[in-house]
This record gives sequence, structure tokens and C-alpha cells, in this order.
Amino acid sequence: MARGVRSHCGSRMPYSPRNACRSDVRAIPWMLWTIWKNRNSLLYAEVQEFTSMLVHRALEESTLWNELNKVEQRDNQISNDLGVPGKWVPPAPGLVKCNVHANWRNDRYLTGGAWITKYHRGDVGVHARNALIPSPDRLSAEMNCLLWVLRSLRDLRLETISIGFAVIAFEVESRGSNKVATEIAKSVLRDGRLQSYLALGGPSWLHDLIQTEVALVDS
Repeated sequence: MARGVRSHCGSRMPYSPRNACRSDVRAIPWMLWTIWKNRNSLLYAEVQEFTSMLVHRALEESTLWNELNKVEQRDNQISNDLGVPGKWVPPAPGLVKCNVHANWRNDRYLTGGAWITKYHRGDVGVHARNALIPSPDRLSAEMNCLLWVLRSLRDLRLETISIGFAVIAFEVESRGSNKVATEIAKSVLRDGRLQSYLALGGPSWLHDLIQTEVALVDS
């Protein structure tokens, strides 16, 4: 791995934190994850890739993630400038709030989509996750995700949310107030969870985060 990193940096010096390229240092977690996946492929599918390809893919995914992270930081700044709450805000009694997130990387990847409904006390109704078709840009991905969400809510006969029914309201949410939907959507591409599903309540692996938001409502 060190040889691959030195080659990418264009330096013949021994690898160390002082002379390593910043982008390559940030790529180390992706390299470890790629090596782990390649190990599993070798053990279970008897497929072995060249080291150079593994390093190239890890560097590419790291660069992509860092670029997306810059976009998220900029989005957070815009949300703060607009005065959008940084924490989840409950809906009015009698309404159901649906948090939505589309996780878009580029026009070659699937888009991770997720939504979760909550009532005014913070308790979860249902949530869903899906791997949506690739979209040419972030806006198209978000619109495709929104259409999927509205169709799902309509099929569930949630009459206080779905378009064309009794009531619908769209709210601007900050990253901090939309954490649950964001984490579910990101799990599609991050963890390779491409199987779509719909389930009552929230996902067990986000139980603590959901309970934190419930506590905020009760406080």
C-alpha cells in the first residue's frame, strides 16, 4: 500500500505523515476498506484484482467523498444563513412529518434514497430505503427521490402528507435536523444495501439517534 501511495504522490521519499500527500492520507480508510473487500472476493469468489487497481479505486472514492463533504459543509452554511433549525422540529399535532434524503455521488452511481415519518411527539411511523437509478445531477436525483417518496406515501394512504390529498407541506431541513433520513440514504451506497424495503418504526441501528430526537421533543 505504501508503494502505491508513494507512486501516486510522485515522490521517492519514505512514506511518513510529514511527506505524504494530504489526499492520500485521507484515502487510507478507503484503501483499508478496499483491501478488506478484495480479501473477501479472494476467499469466497476466488477473484483477485491488481494492487494498482485497488489503490486507484480507493483514491478515486476518497477524492469523491471529500468533494461531496465540501458540498455538505457549504449546504450547512446556507442552512445557517437562512435560519433553518439545526435540530429536528416536530410537526403540529395531527400531522405527520416525513424526512427525506437523496444520497447522490455522480451520474454513474445509483442514488441512495430514504424517508422516515414521525409524529408530533417524535415517535416513528414507518421508514423506507431504496437504490434509485443514476441521475445526471444532484437536483435530478433529489426530484426522483421525492417522486418515489410521494408515491410510497400515497400507496400507504397517509392523507396528511401525500400530494393530491388533504394537506402537504414542504420544509427546508438542515443537515442536523435530517440526520435519520440522511444516514439511511447513505447506507445504500456506503454499505452496499441495494435491496429496497419498507418497515414499521425506525431502523434498529439508528435507535439511539431516534431516541435523542424524541428526548428533544419532550424537553
